[in-house]
Amino acid sequence: MKFNVFRSGASRSGNDLFARTQKRLTWRYSAVMSVFLLLSFLIIYLLLHLLIWNNQKERLHSLLDAEVKQLQGPMFDELLQGRDHGPGNQEFTLSADQSFYVILNTEGGLLGSGEIQPGLKEQVLKLADSGAAKTAEGLAIVVLEQGPGLLHKGNDPKDSPQAAYLLGSRVFEHKGQPAGILYAGKDVTFQQQLFRWLLGVLAAIAAVFILLAAVFSRVMSRQAMVPVREAYDRQKHFAADASHELRTPLSVMLSSIETLKLEDSINEQTFTRHVVDGMYSEVQRMTALTRDLLLLARSDAGLLEQVLRRFDLAPVLALTLSGLGVLAEAKQIRLTLEAPAELPVKQDQEKLVQLMVILLENAIKFTPAGGRVILRAALIQKNSSTWLALEVQDTGVGIPAEDLSRIFERFYRPDQSRSREAGGHGLGLAIAKELIDTLGGSIMAENCPGGGSVFRVELRS
Repeated sequence: MKFNVFRSGASRSGNDLFARTQKRLTWRYSAVMSVFLLLSFLIIYLLLHLLIWNNQKERLHSLLDAEVKQLQGPMFDELLQGRDHGPGNQEFTLSADQSFYVILNTEGGLLGSGEIQPGLKEQVLKLADSGAAKTAEGLAIVVLEQGPGLLHKGNDPKDSPQAAYLLGSRVFEHKGQPAGILYAGKDVTFQQQLFRWLLGVLAAIAAVFILLAAVFSRVMSRQAMVPVREAYDRQKHFAADASHELRTPLSVMLSSIETLKLEDSINEQTFTRHVVDGMYSEVQRMTALTRDLLLLARSDAGLLEQVLRRFDLAPVLALTLSGLGVLAEAKQIRLTLEAPAELPVKQDQEKLVQLMVILLENAIKFTPAGGRVILRAALIQKNSSTWLALEVQDTGVGIPAEDLSRIFERFYRPDQSRSREAGGHGLGLAIAKELIDTLGGSIMAENCPGGGSVFRVELRS
């Protein structure tokens, strides 16, 4: 079962609409700018990541190529004869570009090695035995343990004694036959830390920029709403002025037609009487529409005020129901009042009666012949205060679920063809909401399980 609740507030429907529209614009502006900012930071991060890592890989590839070239010359024979504990050429010099190298023969035997820190060679040999050192590109990033007291330069002694290395491998030949494999690696711990720091810095900058984007979006949306508000105010004032100016001529027309209806000559002619009755009905409808528009205009201008006084609501409800008896009898609809014998309240009687008339007329309008409309009223305790609870229930066609959230909008009619047949201009429930806002309370609409709908109102009493 779906509910649609409207709470009272200090702002009127126009301000509520502008606030919602401005909020949506703010969110959309913020979302668009945030997406562009995040994409920009992501592109910057990926470009730096690509450039720096490609540079490191190219340097290691160049180093491996130079060392393999040396190994495929006379140096390999010297290693086999054990006449050299390790290559001494410049290409094999341990430096920032080379932290270790390990040379193995085809059987996996160690031919030569060099390491900037003790213990790296043994870990590389384990990786070579397990096959973890071989990749499709010939490069892999591995994490190696540092020996006691041999933490990576720049590491905090409290941190884990580990460092990241870019490990590369090359198979070399001797006299046209595979002779062994060379492993070499360089320390890339700083590069890894750099990208972690860079990611954190970019995330912090992005958060600041998103916050600034939200503030800027709010300012932009507020500026965008200025001409809309001005146009709305002009329209509102026009509706108020036009409605006010129409009241007098419509009243004169209505009085004149009522006078004509009293003439015997008019009543004796069927066609003339039919025309006069049609004019009278249309002028009444225009008068009601003008009255409703004027009420909404006054509400938008904040001119609706409460006139509170204490009175017994029970006889007022009975009188209101009696006044709608003719309308209900025309459709053979049974009106029922369920309320205590006395109902002392402190409210605006005129606006309260107007609210009840709107809800009852709406219920009668959409209830088929032979149906029933019930008006319930009671005093309830809520939040340590006394509230007036009113309820109008009908056995009509109900409200489509997709329309429940919009039935209190101005000029909105759930089923245009059905509403046109039933009459009305789509302002009744919008006026009811304005009255609820003025009286200080809430209104809720829902469909009944057995058919029909119910409107519940709660007002401070």
